[in-house]
Amino acid sequence: MGVGATYTFSVTIATGTNDETYLDEPYITIRWRGVPQVLYAEWKGFATSSEFRAALLAGVRVIRERHVTAYISDARRAKLILPEDERWAREVWLPQAVAAGLKRMAIVTATAGLSKMAYDDAASDIDSHGLSFRTFDSVAGATTWALTGLKGL
Repeated sequence: MGVGATYTFSVTIATGTNDETYLDEPYITIRWRGVPQVLYAEWKGFATSSEFRAALLAGVRVIRERHVTAYISDARRAKLILPEDERWAREVWLPQAVAAGLKRMAIVTATAGLSKMAYDDAASDIDSHGLSFRTFDSVAGATTWALTGLKGL
């Protein structure tokens, strides 16, 4: 029997000169990060249905423009998403994001609460539509997985 090996992969997230902010509103900031090459969204609080949908569509635009394959959404401060917006995200946003080239989406959630449960429940459904989707409790772990497919520590 062989001895197993453990590998550690870490990613440093730094703001660099290749970063570009696409949306900066009281409820979300969406930016392209040149190093590492990911689309990063930080939810800051509650978004109305129209704000939520507009933000997701802005993300699709960036996915197309930048040929984004990895998207990290930091939803630790996001408020609960309305059921009709969850359905819209699956039926409208998801097919557009996949068609634009998105391969992996990592969501950083709060350690507990209704929004964490909603994201965890959505993960298996979204995976079945051609987009790998996982939830994490840290941006570093989410970034590692989004870029490599390896579960971060």
